[in-house]
Amino acid sequence: MQVGFIFPSSDYLHDPFRGDPHTYFQLLTVLENFNDQLSLKLIDLRGIDRKFAQYHIPECEIYFYSLYTLDYEEIKGIVAALRIRFPKSKHISGGPHATIYQEDSLKIFDTIITGEGENSIVKAIEDYPNLKTVYEEQNHIDINAYPFPKRHWLPVSTVSRIGLMTTKDKKHRDLLSCTVIFSRGCPYSCSFCALPTLKKFSPGIRYRKPESIRAEIEYLQSDYGIEGISLLDEIAIPLRRDDAIPHLEAIGRTGILWRGQTRVDGLNDEIVSLARKSGCITMSLGIESVWQKSLDLINKRINIDMTRQSIKLLKKYGIECRAYLVSGLPGEPEDIVERTLNFLDETQPDLALLSLFTVRPGTEVYNYPEHFGIKQVYSDWSKTMNLQDRYDEEEIKLTFEYDNGGFSKERIISNFKELKSKITERGMSAVL
Repeated sequence: MQVGFIFPSSDYLHDPFRGDPHTYFQLLTVLENFNDQLSLKLIDLRGIDRKFAQYHIPECEIYFYSLYTLDYEEIKGIVAALRIRFPKSKHISGGPHATIYQEDSLKIFDTIITGEGENSIVKAIEDYPNLKTVYEEQNHIDINAYPFPKRHWLPVSTVSRIGLMTTKDKKHRDLLSCTVIFSRGCPYSCSFCALPTLKKFSPGIRYRKPESIRAEIEYLQSDYGIEGISLLDEIAIPLRRDDAIPHLEAIGRTGILWRGQTRVDGLNDEIVSLARKSGCITMSLGIESVWQKSLDLINKRINIDMTRQSIKLLKKYGIECRAYLVSGLPGEPEDIVERTLNFLDETQPDLALLSLFTVRPGTEVYNYPEHFGIKQVYSDWSKTMNLQDRYDEEEIKLTFEYDNGGFSKERIISNFKELKSKITERGMSAVL
């Protein structure tokens, strides 16, 4: 049976090759071990013009898609084109958008998989051609019951790349690198994030065992010459000390250099010291705002003093600190630009990565906008991400509008542009 996993162009990204199709790596590895009668293909459409995508897709009995909101329109078009070219083929979708918007997704696909997909995709293959409409995983997946995800479905040059480990001082830019994920889920419920909506299927956060982490890194080193890894985990270092220490020690034993992101309340002197010894060169912090009221409104569950302390710790141990900030959050004061710049001048993170607040489908802000002083949300799903690297080419458009108690759209955009300019003047603008 020919089974094709279609990875869309991701042409809304500055560089779609900076990431990897991790969901597909996982599911392809599961199916490869399940049935040697399957012919599995990863159909990578990155870098291909959407108008010509269908000509790069071979005929398969089953096509699988992991659907994210930003890819909705592109994948919808791909399915429509393939139904004309290969009318007998079946189309199955998983992913967060299909899980949250099941009724809408079933207008496009024959079948959807809700929640985690390892068991459900095996059941769907076994059921073919008599597929169910919906496969829902009833149990919580033990991510350590499966082998680490392999990557041989892509060329070596696509897996092993340079530029992922670049730091402010330009070191490590030529290291052969790739992205990895060692965990699944998030224990928090930030109002601007869609992950809390999916907690029914993926509760809390689960990390792979240290021996599995070490085995995957050694595989990447031996098969792809990888010298550095960029961790895409929501929280790169486990929050519990008893979990964090063996986790970091496993990474450290491989001699790899790595970067990741974490919460500001997840660091202390012991853990940051061990992270540095394990090869950590860069850590990004989800600061979001320097205004406590905004942090409370989005249920971030951190405070400004935590942020100051975490930046200080990273600088103490020579780990490059990148501060993630969001402009336009609910509850911002009139002087938010000045407050933000004063905070950056005080704490001196190495870099400050600024994004513009967007209201994304599946989030609490999207579902209950009135709780956040928002009077209108626009549901153009292709505009649920604003990318600062493309603003020189594109007009900035907001997906929401505050009521009379919040900033106007014009003021939000003006604040964002001013902050971006001042951050650049301070030498803290992002390095790609």
